[in-house]
Parts: sequence; structure tokens; C-alpha cells
Amino acid sequence: MLGRIWQFLKDPANLGVLGSIGGAIVAIAGGAWAVFVYLHPAPETKSGPPLKQIEADCGSVAVGGDVTGATITAGSSGDCPKPKP
Repeated sequence: MLGRIWQFLKDPANLGVLGSIGGAIVAIAGGAWAVFVYLHPAPETKSGPPLKQIEADCGSVAVGGDVTGATITAGSSGDCPKPKP
């Protein structure tokens, strides 16, 4: 059985036919994928206001959760404790 398959694959004419069939399968699969992506696009993400206001004082930085699009305020409010010597 394996010998017959090997003989079939050794023939250059058969290799050409198999190459053409393989190329056609790849082209059809690529086209089908393009049609699928066109008909079923990925859902768009909606950007909205941040859920939390993150604040830091006395020169520190604070981050919590997903901060994509969030406002981060860092600075000194003036009532920071004096540093210890």
C-alpha cells in the first residue's frame, strides 16, 4: 500500500496536480475567511467615562484596577506631613 502511494507521488505529473489542488484549497480557504470576517466583524469597543477617579497626594502615585482612559492626578495638596529627619 505504501509502495503504491510512493510511486504515485514520484510521478512529476501527479505532483503538479496535487500542487494545483493544494493551491486551490488554500485560495478557497483564504477567500472563505475574508468573507467570514467581512460578514461577522469583531464587536467595537465602546469607550466611556472612567469608572473611578484615582487621586494621589504628597507626591505619591496611586493606580487601581483598569486605568485605561482614567484620569490620574498626582501632586501635593499642601497639607502633607513634614518628613522626619
